[in-house]
Amino acid sequence: MKTKYIKILLIANIFATSLFADQILLENAWANIGYSNAKDAMVSGATTASGKGYSALYTNPAGLSTNYAVGVTIHASSVDHQNATGSLNDSNALATTKQIEPADDVSVELFYNSLMVDIQPNIHKTLGYAYGLETDYGLFSLGMNYVMDDTDVENYQDFGTGDYYTLGFQWQKSFINIEDFYGLYFGFSKKGQGVHIIEGEQVAIASAIIQKIGFAVETNVFSSTILVSLDLSQQSWNHISDTLDTQALGIKYMMFDGFTIGLGYSKGTYNTEVDLSENTTMSAGVEIGLWKTNIAIAALSKEVLNKTGDVYSKDDSLHIDISFAF
Repeated sequence: MKTKYIKILLIANIFATSLFADQILLENAWANIGYSNAKDAMVSGATTASGKGYSALYTNPAGLSTNYAVGVTIHASSVDHQNATGSLNDSNALATTKQIEPADDVSVELFYNSLMVDIQPNIHKTLGYAYGLETDYGLFSLGMNYVMDDTDVENYQDFGTGDYYTLGFQWQKSFINIEDFYGLYFGFSKKGQGVHIIEGEQVAIASAIIQKIGFAVETNVFSSTILVSLDLSQQSWNHISDTLDTQALGIKYMMFDGFTIGLGYSKGTYNTEVDLSENTTMSAGVEIGLWKTNIAIAALSKEVLNKTGDVYSKDDSLHIDISFAF
């Protein structure tokens, strides 16, 4: 009886929100503000071509092919979500409507070479794998993940993404001579639409289809290196006509061995019939490598504007990753 009651609540909730396409877009867009980890967040998600190792599990699983170790990664993040107190067309003040504390958003990943498992109790379980082929023309990689949503009716609105898969492809080629180094990167990934399932029955469509294409260039600057990446993405839904087109730019600069700073900026345009116009994201972070430990910390801020140019919602988030390789 309780399970049937929960199903009824979920179905009623999704049916109600489906009457307002803007709410569907917003509820799912803000819930994924943290991206998947600090390395991704610090460059506003511009990692489709350049994501490597554990940080590639959700953005482009093809990047898992660069893992050559056994290890564990711990993620934690906090999110503060604010919404305008009025309707989409109003310019009322923002008020905090949802908060996620670090203790509520901790996940642990285990990786062995190109195989990775991510477990976040009562939220999700994810399995990812990639295969890379090294040739004279560069490294060609294919990867896939599968996410199993374990959220319930209480934490569904905060963390629910539904069950979905992501397919990815990457190509990487490095050119090295006595004085210069540069690398070229290309990536493509497609995330399937997330479907929330309880006891084998579909009860909600929880997250968008996301297609991304990415390009990146890496080169040396004196004794250090700089990586510039560009992502173009589109979010869409099978059951509504709305889309969100986004361009993201990221820069990572290795100031010295074991210390990297990152900056990111993205802008998205809503192609909808509702009164949303665009969103912008700014981010920054650092990576520190000590022996076989990697620490990444990132801060990110995102604003969604309505058609009148007023801020309709805002998200501020902080992320930390700690990874150990053996």
